[in-house]
Amino acid sequence: MLERYFPPAFFTISVHLNIHLAREARLCGQVQFRWMHPFERFMKILKGKNRARPEGCIAECYLAEERMAFCSAYIKNASSIGVRSNMNDDLEDGLLEGRPISKGKEKILEDHMLQAAHRYVLFNTAEVEPYLQMYIDELKQTDHRFLSNETLLQKQHMKTFAEWLSKQDHVNSSDRIQWLSHGPRKHVTSYTGYIVNGLRFHTIDVGRSTQDSGVSIEAGTVCQSNANDNSHTVGRLSYYRVIRDIVLLDYYSFKVPVFRCDWANPGSGFKIEDGFTLVNLHQGLKTFESDPFILASKAKKVFYSRDNDETNWYVLLKVPPRGIHNMNVLEEDAYTSSTPLDVSLLEVNINEKEPYSRNECEGIDVTET
Repeated sequence: MLERYFPPAFFTISVHLNIHLAREARLCGQVQFRWMHPFERFMKILKGKNRARPEGCIAECYLAEERMAFCSAYIKNASSIGVRSNMNDDLEDGLLEGRPISKGKEKILEDHMLQAAHRYVLFNTAEVEPYLQMYIDELKQTDHRFLSNETLLQKQHMKTFAEWLSKQDHVNSSDRIQWLSHGPRKHVTSYTGYIVNGLRFHTIDVGRSTQDSGVSIEAGTVCQSNANDNSHTVGRLSYYRVIRDIVLLDYYSFKVPVFRCDWANPGSGFKIEDGFTLVNLHQGLKTFESDPFILASKAKKVFYSRDNDETNWYVLLKVPPRGIHNMNVLEEDAYTSSTPLDVSLLEVNINEKEPYSRNECEGIDVTET
């Protein structure tokens, strides 16, 4: 139909491709699984050798690349040829996870901040979970008020669990449980940048042009209908804010990185409008002042987009990790599924007898003989 209204000179490669790209994408799926760009780049590398010598031919160059790649697989600590190294890998030894990317600064953490960080590490370590339930059962036996008042039980449990764990006998426990029960050193190391789970984080005080300080976490929260409600319901809520400090807790045998953040109020500082998540980054910053820490391994990176300088609300944008893929967890917001498309389900009418010729002009019919 376009050829009836436009001259042949109009159909250059740029315009002509746009006609078929939409239908081709529906039939064939995503372009990165079928394009020839990687092969064309590799052929350019092979052709770029010195052609004046016998070694300059494409076949010899390809064999040389294959030999070097094969040998590098059997050399210890040798990087793979042709594979770009990931800058966000966890390479540091002696750390529980991740690695710092800035110069560390030694400092002494306040007692209440140290206790808050240590408490969060205990309550989010899989090996400590049996002791959590053991202490809850012990509290219910010592005081009958904890049987009817669940809120009082949880407050007492969080307040005194670290002290109770330090007094237990850990003869048959693992080394990590023993060091966790002793608690961390008061001297900690503070950083302004850290890499964990393929994500690069910086504190907000760095003032980088790229936003690397936004974090989010989904955590279990005790929900109450009012202040006099003795029962509680545990629900999953999402929290958003920026990183204020990156602290490395030293448990003598291993080190645990934690993020100290300024968290937005999940009630008044969070809302959803027109399908977008909005976060208020200028109000309710002291809501979680007594419990500001999270594990670095549980932090997810987010960006905040602001319409203008007059509003306090920012649009939330989630960020998938680069170079690291968890095949067991599928996040719909992280990437688009690459499931092959069933062409038979598409309503595409293809008529093989449709003539591809112009009717209003003279031409010569070419037939097979």
